[in-house]
Amino acid sequence: MSLGNLGNILMLTCLLASLIQALYLIYPHTSFGKININYRVLTRIIFITCLASFLLLIYLFLESNFNYQLVVNNSHSEKPLIYKIAGAWGNHEGSLLLWILVLSFFNFVFLETKIKNTEFKKYVISFQSLMIFGFTLFLLLTSNPFLATENITNEGLGLNPILQDLLLAIHPPILYVGYVGYSIVLSFAVGGMITNKIDQEWARWLHPWVIVSWIFLTAGIGLGSFWAYYELGWGGYWFWDPVENASLMPWLAGTALFHCVIILEKKNILQSWVILLSILTFSLSLIGTFLVRSGILNSVHTFASDPSRGLFILVFLAIILIISFTLYAIKAPTLDKKSKINIVSKEAGILANNWLLLSSLFVVFLGTLYPLAVDLFLQKSISVGPNYYVLSLMPILLLLLLIMIVGPVSKWQNDKLTNILFSISKLFILSLAIIFAFSIYFSELKLTQITLLTLCLTLMLVSIKNGIRTNRNYSIISPSLGKSLAHIGFGLLILSVIANTTFATEKIFQAQVDDLLVIDNYKFKFDKVNQTKGKNFNAVTATFSLLDNKTVIETFKPEIRIYSNPPTVTSETSIVRKFLADIYIVMNIPENADFVNVRIHIKPMMSFIWLSIILMVLGGISSIFFRIKLIK
Repeated sequence: MSLGNLGNILMLTCLLASLIQALYLIYPHTSFGKININYRVLTRIIFITCLASFLLLIYLFLESNFNYQLVVNNSHSEKPLIYKIAGAWGNHEGSLLLWILVLSFFNFVFLETKIKNTEFKKYVISFQSLMIFGFTLFLLLTSNPFLATENITNEGLGLNPILQDLLLAIHPPILYVGYVGYSIVLSFAVGGMITNKIDQEWARWLHPWVIVSWIFLTAGIGLGSFWAYYELGWGGYWFWDPVENASLMPWLAGTALFHCVIILEKKNILQSWVILLSILTFSLSLIGTFLVRSGILNSVHTFASDPSRGLFILVFLAIILIISFTLYAIKAPTLDKKSKINIVSKEAGILANNWLLLSSLFVVFLGTLYPLAVDLFLQKSISVGPNYYVLSLMPILLLLLLIMIVGPVSKWQNDKLTNILFSISKLFILSLAIIFAFSIYFSELKLTQITLLTLCLTLMLVSIKNGIRTNRNYSIISPSLGKSLAHIGFGLLILSVIANTTFATEKIFQAQVDDLLVIDNYKFKFDKVNQTKGKNFNAVTATFSLLDNKTVIETFKPEIRIYSNPPTVTSETSIVRKFLADIYIVMNIPENADFVNVRIHIKPMMSFIWLSIILMVLGGISSIFFRIKLIK
């Protein structure tokens, strides 16, 4: 038996097991209910077959087995080992198999949880298996990674050079855990509605899954931004690309979701709202999958260009939405407990936070999908640039920062506005004074920027104060630490983005060796150009020295790389990271042999942008560990 046939048998076994498992959603209410099916064994079979098939695919890449079309199209015998492994998921078919593996992994982990409600557990696993069945069917019908090549070849075409990066070996798996993690959240919602189990205990079961998914999605988006910053050579980290937006939309919905779960866990209210957000969040993950795999986008992120694949995902998305919303429509009138929410309370603050996050989601959704709809139905091309997002999101962001400052210092159920304002007044005045002094020195700051910076700094100081005040026992892990770190990270992110956008400078030079290049207060000497050779590419490398008077304090070596498999030319950046600013140099393909085209960026606060994402991720991890500590 060939390895390809073994891979197909494994995936067919997964397909059959997931179908049988999914039938539990209907067969308890039919004549099939007398059939005894061991859901534990089936769940393990699904996971083991998915894991074995994925490891088999990696083995084919490691062995450079060019008897299979996927290996031919995405690998080469001269590729470094890490890029052979990454090649297994650096394409549509392999990444889809990874997606199914993560789906089955979450199903398997949930199986091993200590939830005693067996009926609820079976429905969650069955709905998760329905999604595994759908994606496995999609894989086998349109995207089989184990197809043999029609023409025998001794060599492959190679992996896209911009994907030949260490970060790309870990970015997709982390992002997929974030995306697919919300599948188990949707399964929780379906299982809870079927069994009428949407209460505080259900919220306690759900909470860790929501946070874990949010952690991985945040980390995945951050890693993607970091990769785009240093690899694509344009000097930015977020382009409002439709596929970037596709990851941002479930993040916004997921952030609203876990804030809402907190209310349900504490107060046993807003059941229908939590269910609706659970459905919405994973639906947005599927929309992102559709954008990547439908072929309707031209993006560095997209994998596929086959419209039949996009149609399959749309049909599958429609089935998931029809099942979820039909069940929601039936159950919604009985879900919520009657309650009154006072306008000045922590609950009201979280609800306001929810509406602002969903308003941001609507802005991003409209800006992403409206141009695609116009192109599809009217055959006209329109573009939505960064200005649309910045101008539309600015007022929402101002209100969101304000709510994030006020909400955490409010009390549950009822509070007094005067008490809240008094508790934050000193830190607000301090922040305003610091930003005002800063704006005097940097006169280019506008009133909107000053307001945003003041609110960001206030949020950070209030979060630090709250974290210290509620952690007087000096425990490393406390209930407030996660929230404080995440809020500090968000405030630092917005503050850093504003500073970076306002004070970044860029200059393009047509330079020759020995030229002196000046930008702001920085002086660079163009030392030399020479040819170098890497493991699977040739390169033209330029050397620049950053001078302080005549002393060399830093050296930069941007490159133009020429890959032969596949034939591609890329520009590799050279970045020196300082505490307050990055110095970023990229060399483009010269139009004139006598000159080198050089672009130099001075990027303030870049390190703090990455630090802010780390803080948000650490905040989520801290919350998880605190819950584990409580359970123990």
